[in-house]
Amino acid sequence: MILNKACLFNAIVFSLASASRELFVHSSARSTIGRALPLKHGRTPRQKSTKLSDSAVNDAYHNQKRQSHVELKYVEFSRRKNSGGGVSKGDPVVLLHGLLGQKRNFASLGSNLASQLKIMRRIYAVDLRNHGENTHDWREEMSYSDMAEDVLAFLDKHGMERAILIGHSMGGKVAKSLALSHPDRITGLVVLDISPVTYTAQDPSWKAVQGIIKSLTEVQLIPGKTKSDIDKDLRESVEDPALRQFVLTNLEVDDNEILRWKINIDAISNQLHKIASFDVNWSSSLEENDTRLLQEDGQKPENEYRYEGDLFLIKGGASSFVKGSHMPLISKRFPNYMLTTIRGAGHWIHAESPDATLALLKKYLDRY
Repeated sequence: MILNKACLFNAIVFSLASASRELFVHSSARSTIGRALPLKHGRTPRQKSTKLSDSAVNDAYHNQKRQSHVELKYVEFSRRKNSGGGVSKGDPVVLLHGLLGQKRNFASLGSNLASQLKIMRRIYAVDLRNHGENTHDWREEMSYSDMAEDVLAFLDKHGMERAILIGHSMGGKVAKSLALSHPDRITGLVVLDISPVTYTAQDPSWKAVQGIIKSLTEVQLIPGKTKSDIDKDLRESVEDPALRQFVLTNLEVDDNEILRWKINIDAISNQLHKIASFDVNWSSSLEENDTRLLQEDGQKPENEYRYEGDLFLIKGGASSFVKGSHMPLISKRFPNYMLTTIRGAGHWIHAESPDATLALLKKYLDRY
């Protein structure tokens, strides 16, 4: 099946825009579905999750989950020498990539944040489970609650009592899941072009993602095959050259000079329905017969939770991953959300409109 090129572009397009695009900020005077970014905002107070379960049971559950976490590979971006020295003064920032991405996707953004923020911060980017350099510990499970626990363990290991999370697409859902489960660990929350909803094949953008994953599972990595060969194999199913090049960054050569995936494509394919959805997965810490946890979608009890801190949601104007119909659910889970749209940008807003994205993030991060 040949995927529609426009859908692919909206789904995961990977290209660098040569010029920043015009910004359009939703304000209360011009839109009812978002809030304008405040000029000033104090430090987010420690939040308590609005949940019905016993906190001791919940803590025991998360301690057990953390014992089975993936130790995520990461990179830290240093402040350039000519931009001023000193000790980090603000809470650290952790960048979370999207599906088929890796920490290297944030190389430019991370470096610019480290050198240009007025408030000095430690800036990290991690490889989420089954992606990037985490080939030492592939897992079969890809739920957002599990990926959130991986990030929480990363915060613990690096002595981060609190952190600001910036997540794109799948990484944005991971950030939201962690904010809902451990709001006291989150100072700020920025999500790039994704909603906490379940996407289906009825959505052209998600249907395109499904097609890409299916194509990757069918690739034969045999001795003698090169990246150019794989590129040719994918041309019929992944028409956009830039998108194919992005996908091919997930290939590496092993010790036997044979290509292999740096992503756990089998697990990703098997768990794609979970990646399409959103969960905080509190069922393991609650009584099965607790009827107070009944919810409208009949799946996960995250409906009993709210994150009272900031959610800064940045949407691509040409992307369909964040819709007006999502706003009631977003406002229910994240009542203090702010929505900004970058006109003309697709799903990969930080790659397509790097200057505009950087400007928005600097304005947000320098408030704390």
